Amino acid sequence: MLLQPFSPLRLLLFIFVQVVLWSCKMNEKEQYAIKDFSPSLQPHLKNRVSRGIVYNHDNALRNMATDKDLIHLAQSEHPILRAEALTEMLDRKSFRQFDLIMSHLDDTALVQVYMGEFGIFQRTVSDNMLLDGDIVWDSQSQKDSAIEKVLLKHNSLSSAYYILRKIKPQEKYYAAIRTMATRPIDLSVYEIETRFDLIEHALYGLAAFKKQQDIPLIKKQMIDHRWQLSYVSFNLIENFPDTAYFEVLKAYYRRDFFRSTGHSRDGFSGPVIDRADPEDFIRALVMQKTDSSASLLDALLTRLPSENCMPGNKFIIDQVIREIWEHPCIAYEGLRKKIRIRAEAMFKNEHSGIIPYDPNYDLAIDTTKRAIRGW
Repeated sequence: MLLQPFSPLRLLLFIFVQVVLWSCKMNEKEQYAIKDFSPSLQPHLKNRVSRGIVYNHDNALRNMATDKDLIHLAQSEHPILRAEALTEMLDRKSFRQFDLIMSHLDDTALVQVYMGEFGIFQRTVSDNMLLDGDIVWDSQSQKDSAIEKVLLKHNSLSSAYYILRKIKPQEKYYAAIRTMATRPIDLSVYEIETRFDLIEHALYGLAAFKKQQDIPLIKKQMIDHRWQLSYVSFNLIENFPDTAYFEVLKAYYRRDFFRSTGHSRDGFSGPVIDRADPEDFIRALVMQKTDSSASLLDALLTRLPSENCMPGNKFIIDQVIREIWEHPCIAYEGLRKKIRIRAEAMFKNEHSGIIPYDPNYDLAIDTTKRAIRGW
């Protein structure tokens, strides 16, 4: 049977399809196997892969791998090697960090990352690059461009959630942040959200817009995950106060506050029963400045002295007194009368050892050449 010649239209269509397929193939990143590297480097790479854990800032890789090796390792078939190569590339001045970051944001392969005394964390390759890489931006506009791409194109990354507490609200991000605040991330077999720590950051970013329409959503998320609340949620209530959040504070006080294992600074949120510092809750409660918050603070001051099994209860009492005294309002007038003697004594003792004022301390400092670092 003789083949019929293509019609001009079919011939053009055939050529178009071939060009598209060829273009797609050209855009795919070539993947490199361990055997593609030098014999001296291969044993180390095999060892890294066999261990199955990413160790950032690998000295052996730093001393053995050339820039060309790292470029190829960043396109390795093994995610572990890609993660370690990207971290090393960010440390070398021979690579343009901005281009490197922007071209690897879509690497969402999961790797296990060694975090020292904190254990092993699971991350994407791109998250590991952003969160653990030694990033130095050439300008704020560079960093802003990276943030925009992450929030609009790659907002499933943990990095997208963490950045929300560091940036000012911009309307172009609002829809993305609202989606981040509501979508499930990692539900357990019991339909429990195991990564609420990420959603908390999205709730914070959403609250920063100060839109009344979002408060019911934020409140519901915090009520539903009351036992998972960390310092992020209490910072949200403190910095963007609304009386609607008092229900969250009341529920936490009744069922979680006195389960704290004790004082742990800087919002350490390890075990479930130690998700936030007591003073994070206290600051959030004080900022309500209502009769209801005054009543709950009074109950807290009454109960704390009898909590002999709660480590640091005397310190916590001091924190309650301090916050009430530093945030006067009509609702707290009665409380301030009760604590006046102790508050005045507390502040008098602190001020008695004050460091003399140094007139040179406030001199202007040129910050134009300071590097913009980190994510």
